[in-house]
Amino acid sequence: MNEIARLSLRAVAIACLLCPLAWIAVPARATQTAADAATGSVACRVLEVHTSEQPAVTVAVFHQRDKQDQPRLSTLLQKNSGASAMVRIGDGSWQHATVVRLKSCFGRGLLILPPGEPALKDGETFLLKFASGSGGASR
Repeated sequence: MNEIARLSLRAVAIACLLCPLAWIAVPARATQTAADAATGSVACRVLEVHTSEQPAVTVAVFHQRDKQDQPRLSTLLQKNSGASAMVRIGDGSWQHATVVRLKSCFGRGLLILPPGEPALKDGETFLLKFASGSGGASR
């Protein structure tokens, strides 16, 4: 098994362990702005981040930031698993990433970031949008 497969498998296993914690309430934050909704982006929250030097990759397990966005994010993840996406961390610029739906953890995604991009931190929020509202390989 190559390193990327091992890293992905490890991230999926960790995400599955986190699923039972989904009932824990997350403090409410400001809802998504109208401008963000108009761009087709969804506010998300990082559950955990793992970085590997070889192969150089960062993976983050995430879900929606705001509870009301859960059905929308779930639909986007189902339609776009394995697709390219854009991520904006804080006030930074949009950066490329790959998003995979974690089938064993409802409403969870795995974000795969290339090396050299600003790193995410556990608990941090970010905006996620897909290049084409519904493109990508379904899994």
